[in-house]
Amino acid sequence: MQHNGSMKVHVECCGAAARWCGAEELSLDLADDATVETLLERLSALHPELARRRDRLAVAAGETVVPRDHKLTANERLALIPPVSGG
Repeated sequence: MQHNGSMKVHVECCGAAARWCGAEELSLDLADDATVETLLERLSALHPELARRRDRLAVAAGETVVPRDHKLTANERLALIPPVSGG
């Protein structure tokens, strides 16, 4: 499939995800038809520490956790949320 356009999305890396990605905030250019899964594939390719934990991450758009097939929009702000544990 050929992509004619691209868009930028902004990602806030919360908690341990910032350590795994090496930054608290990232901006990525993705294809116009990108989904959360596309985003996670790209981030996993760039950040091996994140790749090992990818299946346990939640992704939020605004204040709502979104599914992996959520279609991204240009300039969307997302948050990577690692698993939380504690007592």
